[in-house]
Amino acid sequence: MFWVMLRASFPCPAASACGAGPLGYYSGSLAITESGAACLSWAEFPDYVQQYPGRGLGDHNHCRNPDGGAAPWCFYRLASGAIGWANCDCNQGAVRLAEGGRVELYFNGLWGTICADHWTDWDASVVCRQLGLSEIGTAGKRSHSELWHIPLHLQSANCHGDEKALLQCGYQEAVSGACNQRGAMATCVGAPLRLVGGKESFEGRVEVYHNGKWGTICDDQWDDRDAEVVCRQLGLSGNPKALSWAHYGQGSGPILLDEVECSGNELSLDQCKKSDWGQQNCDHIEDAGVSCDPFTEGTVRLAGGRSPREGRVEVYYNGDWGTVCDDGWTDLSAQVVCRQLGFSSASRGFILLDDVACTGTELSLLDCPHSAWGQHDCSHAEDVGVHCSPEGNTAVDGSLGNAQASFLGQCRSAGYCPVPSETLAGVGVLPGLPQ
Repeated sequence: MFWVMLRASFPCPAASACGAGPLGYYSGSLAITESGAACLSWAEFPDYVQQYPGRGLGDHNHCRNPDGGAAPWCFYRLASGAIGWANCDCNQGAVRLAEGGRVELYFNGLWGTICADHWTDWDASVVCRQLGLSEIGTAGKRSHSELWHIPLHLQSANCHGDEKALLQCGYQEAVSGACNQRGAMATCVGAPLRLVGGKESFEGRVEVYHNGKWGTICDDQWDDRDAEVVCRQLGLSGNPKALSWAHYGQGSGPILLDEVECSGNELSLDQCKKSDWGQQNCDHIEDAGVSCDPFTEGTVRLAGGRSPREGRVEVYYNGDWGTVCDDGWTDLSAQVVCRQLGFSSASRGFILLDDVACTGTELSLLDCPHSAWGQHDCSHAEDVGVHCSPEGNTAVDGSLGNAQASFLGQCRSAGYCPVPSETLAGVGVLPGLPQ
């Protein structure tokens, strides 16, 4: 299991952190010298920019090695006001986990700590990702009396959780005397996971990273409890669903895990019962998949309108968005949709509902009498739309009706102008519209 406090020092020497990129020179965003001085913009030295064309110099202050030297460098201003040059500090922004999981940051030439007053799991996760240990980190804080002699670099990190490095977050530098707990800590949980091959970011073939390689998981014993753990480990809060038989396509790397049996309460797959790494008797046709679908069946959205409160009514069912036929559609039906709330988004899909007959008091469209899912005698020219009033609990009915006439600007008396033809591309009922 990987439910342990992982410790690591900065894993790369300075030369590798500032290595030449594919263009033949360092092209990163470092902008500080080894002594901690801020770099000056290359635009202040036009003669030098002209001397080395095509070497990454321009209106920025990032370190470069246009002369082909091993280490990038930059111009900086001396205390006397004169201009000097110096090699750049390739360790700037490095992180490490010290004793007990304390996070230390290399900043302006010194290793130091981070204030834990506002330290979150998102911040800890970025640290774990930067170290290459895992995609999930849990935050901790501890006051250490022995830390007062160590520099305090950051007051807060303010990460969103998807950054690749701590200094890519919206951090705030430390303020003297403003920190109560100097010991920000991180626990890195689990091996990295990713979802591959899905139509949406919340679904796909499950791949796990181990021993320098990405690989798949065999679907033996694979069920929704395993999917729940995968969704949790990836930070996805949708409805977990396990899929088997290479539902999202076959992988091409090694099959790394088999016989995964989670209880559903674990924080990562590493805590689940499973085979040893690489021990399996499967083919890629058995690659396991997961959907962490954030939508529930019956969710309604309004698509293609001029504002989020109007548009074509679409309902979510069995993993797909579809429309509602206007047979039996009334103002009362529109009233229910507006009460339920909708999402503004473009759409392609099926006609999922017909003969909807609401009384107007229902909280959800699915509470109304309607046809069986997918059973209808309609075309997309009959897709219904609504216009919801921003005040009160009122709605204006707006079936799409004759789409050609609507597209030509003849808005319906209900006050709703249907969507342009390009929004309906692919749903197949508008041959007369200009493309």
